[in-house]
Amino acid sequence: MFDILGLGTIVARLRRLQYSQLLVTVFDLPELNDIIFSHLSRNDLVRWARVSKRWHHAVIYYIWRDMSTLTEAQYKALTTMVINDYQMMTEGRRPSILPKYCPLIRKFTLLSEQGFAHASFLSRFSLQDVLKEKPLSDARQSTAQSIFHHFMVHCTHLHTLDFETQYFTFFEPIKVIADSAAQHLRHLSIRGSIPNHEFKYIMARCPVTLEILELRFQNISRESQPPPSSPPPPAMTETDLAGQEPLPNLRRLAVRYRDNSFHQSLSSLWKRCKFVEALELTICHGIHVEPLVTNMVTFLPNLNSISLVEDEETYILKDEEFAQLLSASRVGWKSVSNMQVVGYGKKSWEALFQHTSTLEHFGMARWERQQADAELEPFLSLFPRLQSFVTLSEGGVHKMRLVSIDASTWIHEDRISGSLTPWLCEHLLTDLRIMISGIPRPDVTQYYQGKKRQSVVVEFYPGEGRKVQQRVYERLSRFINLEVLWLGSNSYHPNDTYSFDHSENHQYECLEMSLESGMDQLEGLKRLQVLNISLMATRMGRKEAQWMAEQWPKLREIRGLDDRVSPWSARQWLNKNCPRIATP
Repeated sequence: MFDILGLGTIVARLRRLQYSQLLVTVFDLPELNDIIFSHLSRNDLVRWARVSKRWHHAVIYYIWRDMSTLTEAQYKALTTMVINDYQMMTEGRRPSILPKYCPLIRKFTLLSEQGFAHASFLSRFSLQDVLKEKPLSDARQSTAQSIFHHFMVHCTHLHTLDFETQYFTFFEPIKVIADSAAQHLRHLSIRGSIPNHEFKYIMARCPVTLEILELRFQNISRESQPPPSSPPPPAMTETDLAGQEPLPNLRRLAVRYRDNSFHQSLSSLWKRCKFVEALELTICHGIHVEPLVTNMVTFLPNLNSISLVEDEETYILKDEEFAQLLSASRVGWKSVSNMQVVGYGKKSWEALFQHTSTLEHFGMARWERQQADAELEPFLSLFPRLQSFVTLSEGGVHKMRLVSIDASTWIHEDRISGSLTPWLCEHLLTDLRIMISGIPRPDVTQYYQGKKRQSVVVEFYPGEGRKVQQRVYERLSRFINLEVLWLGSNSYHPNDTYSFDHSENHQYECLEMSLESGMDQLEGLKRLQVLNISLMATRMGRKEAQWMAEQWPKLREIRGLDDRVSPWSARQWLNKNCPRIATP
């Protein structure tokens, strides 16, 4: 237990202390502070800080370090604090609040999804009563920018900044951030819309400490000059940008492609991304692919990971377009994750098979066809370094059915001997998420639990369904290092705004997950931690729950248990007798 929590070193250091020194030096152990204070709410931390000066000194950092989870009342208090400090400076007095606490801030977030509290933090900077002696128009703009700059310039150790530009309607936030708090940023995320000149401005001033850059823009406007109400930033020419050195610590880049103006504007970005290894993309139109691939090949020589993420405007990539993206890595792909709808075809698979010696992680949750037998079987059998294989996901924008693989393809028997063909990834795979279909289930009627089945796989001879299941279990049992196993997925997400009939992903021709069907062959999966059987017609009851608790000592979560299978359900037994296993 000590090893898991990192307490071994702490205990060793405490044993070397005299008992009389213990109460004095316990707060000098940063490892212990992180373990204790990271699990307390901000209100609890404030109470701790009031105990004594010693406690205040130990706790104050944890109160201020993450400013992304403030309540509306806390944002209001912060706003008042910033304005009061700014007024002290304008009156010639020495500010005392921000210089003391703002250097403790490590993370700051301003997003619309987090509600009015974040908006009020900025809107209060531009209220008329802040400057009672001046009119609202130009004074409002200059004052808002000055106050925000006063706040940001004191955040000298800010590591993570995530904000939407829609909140900054009275001034230019990019210039303020670039000139004040950008010096020590490690993670910068900008969302919304942004003028082209502001984008170039901050790209030219990104700090060398930057490790993660996320640009999720609606568009980059072609506006060449800033609004006349605020002073323009220094002009940035292409010659200036060409002289900018690559960011040595930038390893991850996320870009949302939506507007054609991105290609010209992003020229100031690509030239600084020489050391980027992971690229996350949201592509909203096919014409973006060719220039994107050109930039990837030209400016990202170390790129080995690509992730395609979908949103409400996601473009369905064609086979040849995805093949182009897969040809853009010079060093070979280690990770390919595709949550965007792709029309996989011959060209895509041929491009992917060029990376058999390097690929470690593969994800494919959406594509135009539901069945993937011919492509996935050689994929699983020929990649020797594969550690994670994901074709199931939860939540997100659902426009397609989940991908499945037929049981006969999954079993992959040798035609001569009848034994299972060995797969190169059997002893390395730790994360497997796949829907296995095509198993005859005569025990499942045409109407199962009130839902009409879409199709029925019929047995050719009595007992064929159980025999097929035993071979499927046999294949699964070879992945002895599995930690995560998803055989089903609940594609419904409570925040979805799209109409999606997730009943299409109910599985009827699937594994029973019962001991009678051969599930006991999986007893060798001693490292298994998570099992997902959501929306599957399983027959898992108390006996199976007890068996899993005994055979899988590291199991901590089972998703999708069906309480209607038996009066004394697996969920009830686990909740009563094995609380370490969660059953969400």
